[in-house]
Amino acid sequence: MPFRALLRALRDIKWPLKIKLPKYIRDSPKGVTLAIRVQPRSSRNEFIADPNDDQLKVRITAPPVDSAANNALPKFIAKSLEIPPRNVSLISGERSRIKTLLITSIDAQVVSEKLRAQK
Repeated sequence: MPFRALLRALRDIKWPLKIKLPKYIRDSPKGVTLAIRVQPRSSRNEFIADPNDDQLKVRITAPPVDSAANNALPKFIAKSLEIPPRNVSLISGERSRIKTLLITSIDAQVVSEKLRAQK
């Protein structure tokens, strides 16, 4: 393929290429929301990401006592996404295993790519 034809083909591609987001990642006016199902008191902190699930499964070593798991979850998510912890906040599910986190200053596509890289 001649170089000019390659340049024309690249120019016709719609940039940035959008990948389909998993159901648990949603864009919102304030940032990105993550629907999470937490398993506290686990042996290690880890994700169990399945794009077909409605929630991202997260295992946390902290116990569900005195909000220890609620405090550890945003810190773990922030560390995994390589963003400051102040950009991750719990917006619902304080007393439930199913929680919603709001993540600011990062795009939903970037969140999806970084979570996929954690596997």
